[in-house]
Amino acid sequence: MRTLLMTITISSLLLLCSTSTPLANPSSASQSINRFVESLYPKGSHFFWVINDTTRESEKEMVVDINTMLHSTANEEANQHRFLLLLIDGELLAAQKIPLGAKVDCKQEQEV
Repeated sequence: MRTLLMTITISSLLLLCSTSTPLANPSSASQSINRFVESLYPKGSHFFWVINDTTRESEKEMVVDINTMLHSTANEEANQHRFLLLLIDGELLAAQKIPLGAKVDCKQEQEV
């Protein structure tokens, strides 16, 4: 009985350790976006980014529409940009700058 219990316990632990989730860890996607935005602005500057929309193309692939803003002095106008980012498994693969007022429809491609 004791051997059976140990076998079940070890099997359960191996199953839990070897199971991987098919979706990327949300924190890795967030970290990838933050690293990208950090690279846009001078080191030590104050900025923020906002996700406008996202689309999942597959379990691993996601398109993210973001706005970024650099906090300037009170007298200066804010430095804003907008990007479409392609994330694969939570890692940034590509980025495209788009106009701030652009109409973007992040939808999955449809077969015709």
